[in-house]
Amino acid sequence: MDGGREREAIRRGRRRFRLLLVGAVVVFALVSLLVGLMAGGVFPSTWLERGDPPGWLEVTGLVLAALGLGLEIVALVRMVRSGSHRADRESRLWAVSLRRRRELARAVRRGVVDSADDLPWLRVTAAQMIRQRRFVPMIGGLVTMNLGQLLLSLTPMWFVLFGVSGVMFAPACWQILRDAPRAEAFLREHPGDPAVTAPTGSR
Repeated sequence: MDGGREREAIRRGRRRFRLLLVGAVVVFALVSLLVGLMAGGVFPSTWLERGDPPGWLEVTGLVLAALGLGLEIVALVRMVRSGSHRADRESRLWAVSLRRRRELARAVRRGVVDSADDLPWLRVTAAQMIRQRRFVPMIGGLVTMNLGQLLLSLTPMWFVLFGVSGVMFAPACWQILRDAPRAEAFLREHPGDPAVTAPTGSR
């Protein structure tokens, strides 16, 4: 694939991702609205009532909410300053299918190079897997902020939402933290172009 066609394929891949992301947000918003409209008949009224947290718990919730927001801001600033956001935006992986990306990720985890032609793609994949560590503090900040909001209100529904978000985010963080060392080991075993592997976002 020549440079012009690859750049166009990257742009198409980013557009598809944005459409999927917008679609997911819209669906989530509609489901949340539907749940909110049905809440009175579906959930016990006590689930939606605000609790009466003691003063120290409210202060703790406020501190955690502020801490979570601070973590989010710091993580976003570091992501931009490290160049990892730009590196992901310009990644060649946008030009391949999601199935192909999963295959490349599995190969990096196993440390296997099936073909010499795959090696440049595997290096790019490994570098991106390392950069994904930046999402861990972002997720941690979001969860901490939600925990603070929970302690501020003690609404039973918040307990449910916090539990659901924890179940969703914990496996993602575990996967990222497990994959990053494997990707680093892969790049040590198969060093390549520094321009591909340098902007890892881990500094």
